[in-house]
Amino acid sequence: MNGKRLGGLVASLALTLSLSCVQPPRWTASDEPTPELARVLIETDQPERLALVTGPAELPAIPVRERLRPCCAFGSNLRLSAGAVPIPAYRLPNVIGPDQLGPHTYDAGIVHRRASGDEEFAINRERNGLVYTCRGGFIDTAHVRDYLDWTAYFGSQLAAAALGSGTREIALPDEGGSRRVRIGELPPLFGSELLAAVRGSAEWLAFQLSVWHEIATWYGYESIPGFPEQASAFSPEDFYSNLLGTKLAAVMIQRRSLRTEPLFNHSATQWIAEALAALRAVPREVGEDAMQALDGVWWNSQARVSQKELLLRRSFAIGNPIEPWRVPDALAPESLRKACAGATPAPLANPDAEHGVRFASWVMLEIDVDPAILAQPGFPKLGPRITQADFPAIVAAAHVQNREEAGPDADHP
Repeated sequence: MNGKRLGGLVASLALTLSLSCVQPPRWTASDEPTPELARVLIETDQPERLALVTGPAELPAIPVRERLRPCCAFGSNLRLSAGAVPIPAYRLPNVIGPDQLGPHTYDAGIVHRRASGDEEFAINRERNGLVYTCRGGFIDTAHVRDYLDWTAYFGSQLAAAALGSGTREIALPDEGGSRRVRIGELPPLFGSELLAAVRGSAEWLAFQLSVWHEIATWYGYESIPGFPEQASAFSPEDFYSNLLGTKLAAVMIQRRSLRTEPLFNHSATQWIAEALAALRAVPREVGEDAMQALDGVWWNSQARVSQKELLLRRSFAIGNPIEPWRVPDALAPESLRKACAGATPAPLANPDAEHGVRFASWVMLEIDVDPAILAQPGFPKLGPRITQADFPAIVAAAHVQNREEAGPDADHP
């Protein structure tokens, strides 16, 4: 999980020391017609291409994500340590209410970059944490935002490639290895559904990226060197939160809300709020009661953030659909029972195909795995270069390892 150690402390210090700055939009789009649009209109019988609109018009070139959006180890009022050294007198509260979220900012992080490229500290107005929802369990809003951003980025890249104006290889920042996306030819059956192909493929690809993040952190990758993340790998809320973020961006692609960065940020802010409301998010106090009811069952309040023993149960389900982990009725406090009366679970569809065509038939996530991860016990002998097709076997190996270490009940609520 991204930055789940000193994230809250570092973010607080950054806010204290920083001055806000107003950045110009990193992307914008013109509604003016282009020569290519005019040619398609006059010379071809392909109105579906106009529905998508070429390159800069409605899915412009969005910059790749680079920043660390800190949040959130599972638990509340968590104790910190730097390696083996405890950090006294500071706790991470983590649980928040739906009314505490700030506005979304694409690729938000502790360090912001000016348009000139210079690094500087700047106020991040997002506030992220764990929000409990009656229908979806705990939602990590930083994960929702991360994979919402990734889906938007992939949508812009895949649209350009599908229309013949983009790259066929997307280099991504390293994470547990050298990562890239390879794009082939758009399958013919997608030809009349370009926007659906881009939307669905971007959503699927972003979710695959999230699966790799959990794999990499389980096998030792550290976003910040010296702060292990295995403690929060495959956390109960991870995949549901990730998939929720991809779905929000997918509908924004469909509704053409990516045309400018301000429009994207505003739309994302509204969609996150509406999604949490639809999932019946509860106030912070009720969410805190829910988290405390899980102490000793899903998480261990006596462990510190960097310790693997912090998390007692983990979810390894990456199929279709993704089921939410909700507080079991037997553990639910009275405040949660009252707030969630009559609520039914809301599984999220996680398709790998559309119109009968698998997204993997034209899009592939490829990783040259770091030797340190390949050397980890239990990592399947797949060779140094893998794709998303290898993820199920790797996740299964991590699942077996976790059951051996934490017991047979450690993979379900």
